[in-house]
Formats: sequence, C-alpha cells, structure tokens
Amino acid sequence: MHFKNQDDYKVWADQQEKGAIGGGIFTPDGPEDYVGAIPAIRAVVYFKEGYSDEMRKAIIECFDDYQVYAKDYLTWLWQDEPPKGEKATSAYKDAKPLLDILKSYSQMKAFNLLYTSGKEKFATGAWEFNVGGVSKWQVENGTYQSVLTFSMPIAWVEENTKVFIGLFIKCAQRLKANHGYAGYACIISRIRDNKNEPTEAYFSRKFWAMNVGNPFLEADHLLHGIKTVSWLTAVNYEWFNKVREEEALNSELPMNWFIGYDYGNGIVIQAGNLPLSGSDEIDPLPAPYVLLNRVLKPLRVEKIQTLHRGNYSTEEIPLIKGYRAEAWMKRFDIEDDQKLEYFEKLQNEPKLNAQHAFLDRRIDWK
Repeated sequence: MHFKNQDDYKVWADQQEKGAIGGGIFTPDGPEDYVGAIPAIRAVVYFKEGYSDEMRKAIIECFDDYQVYAKDYLTWLWQDEPPKGEKATSAYKDAKPLLDILKSYSQMKAFNLLYTSGKEKFATGAWEFNVGGVSKWQVENGTYQSVLTFSMPIAWVEENTKVFIGLFIKCAQRLKANHGYAGYACIISRIRDNKNEPTEAYFSRKFWAMNVGNPFLEADHLLHGIKTVSWLTAVNYEWFNKVREEEALNSELPMNWFIGYDYGNGIVIQAGNLPLSGSDEIDPLPAPYVLLNRVLKPLRVEKIQTLHRGNYSTEEIPLIKGYRAEAWMKRFDIEDDQKLEYFEKLQNEPKLNAQHAFLDRRIDWK
C-alpha cells in the first residue's frame, strides 16, 4: 500500500522498529507500507568456499552462535534457486535446521540463504543473517568467493559490544576469512532491492562511514584486495604482512585507540570502542578510520565498478555507480601533510576500554 500523505507515513513509522524506513521512499511511487531499509551494524566476511563439509560445518556454527541472540527476532528464510524439495521462502519458525538444508545442496551447486526479521516476507529488519557459498566448480574456476554477513540493531551492539566483536572474530576464524569488515550499514530489502537502493544511496551521503553496496554482488571484485576499512577490519596475514613490513604500526595505529586480534588466518583490527557513522553533521571523516585507511590503503582494490545496480537513479539522489563508486572507496584518503591533523583529532576520541574491547587478547603487530 502507498501512503496518501506524510501524516499517514509518520503514523506507520512510529509503529515500526527504531530507524525503520518505508519501502521505496525515494522512488516515484513511494513510500510503501513495509520496512524497506534500516540502519544497523553489519559484519561481512569473505571466504574461499562453501561446498566442503568443513566449511559447511563452520557456517552452521556461525549461525548457531548468531541465533543465540537473534532467534526471537528472525521471521523468514529465503533460498535463492533452491534444489528440488526445498522451498524458496519459509517462515523462520517452520524452516528446517540449517544442517538439513545444506545437505540438500550438492558440492557442485552454489547456495544463498537469507534469514530476515521483516514483518512481511519481502521486508527487512536490523536482524539479518545471509550466507552465500560458492560451488566446487566455481572455486576451481578461481574467480569466485563466498560471503557471510550478519547484522544487529545499533543500540543492541552499543550495549553488547564485545558479543558482536566475539561473533565476528569467531566467524573469521572458522571460515578462514580472506578479509572482511564490520560497522554501520543500511540493511535494505534484498527482495525489493531495486526500489530501496536509493535509500542506501541517500544515507551514504549523510553517513560517510556507513558501508554501501551488496556484499554478495561485489565479492568477485574483491578476490585480491579489500574494499574499505571500518570499525572492525579483517585482513589475512599474507596481505597484512606486506603493510606491517612497510609501516611502524605501533606509531601509525596507537594502542590507546587501535587493537589487533588474531583469528588464525589473519588479524581483526578494531578502531575505537564503538562503530562510528561518519555523520556529515558531526564528523564525516572519523580520525580512527582515516588513519587506519592510510595503513591499509595499499591493500585496497583499484576498481569495484559499481555499488548499486538498480534503475532508480536521479540527479538529486544518484546511485553509486562508476566513478562515484571509485570516489566512495577513496572517501577516507588524505594527503600526507594532513596526517598530523588527524592524529590531533584522534586525541579527542575515547580510548579503548575493557567494556568495549578484549584488551587481554591484543596481539603485537610490530
């Protein structure tokens, strides 16, 4: 249903989860009376494959850990092109255990499973778990990688910060992550993403630290480098050792604001106690992210082609494609002579504390 006026929309919005935005709000016919987008804290992990028994077991363990906190909020399961005998859409309460679902996929068939918390099956919510495992032939082809994401409400993460960090580290460890990140994101309806990409594009200009784009659609462009830095940034040791050899990390990333955690295959770097949005009204270029970007910039891919693929692009709210996508990836880049300015800004950020970081798990990254 389309709203007749702004007052009707406000009444609807007041009844939704905090921060929820009506579907297709920036399209000619919007907004519609379902949650099309909502800001949240999202983790993204890129890993090699999802066909082996080892990796499928790891995926199940990641989901089991997530369900401990999310099970009361999840509502729907979507399967993209499921095998015979599996439903494309199921109510979460009626869905088979993930172990049984994955058994129905052969090693030669890729899978994409999306657990959402929207009221309607096509709506979205801040609680979301999505995993796409590439098939054996795709891995052998060498041009694909798998992706796992999970998200939680902003306020929940602020109150349970170490729970979220722990989940991210465990997922990276189990999946032998190639790389990944976690921080602010705009969770949009994946079922109606075309109509809701403009909402994400709008937020990307309001919150510079908010991650943009569908992690699954851009994964193949991120086989050999990272996309961005964020509150939590995971990098495999093969890549990280290249920058560690070039930079004096203890001085470039002061331990009062940065900490590294080992996940076996690589390192997770935490920048600050809590995720920062990069609000254009407060501080679009947070010092922790700018300084981390200086260190990890050599690992960033040169091009990603596009972050949006929809058709609802306007002069007022253009989708992030082509040169805009490249500019977005470079948003934290600064000139060398600006470095001291951001070190001074960093002094105003709260120092890491035991409530928001695992200080006893710090690794030495000299």
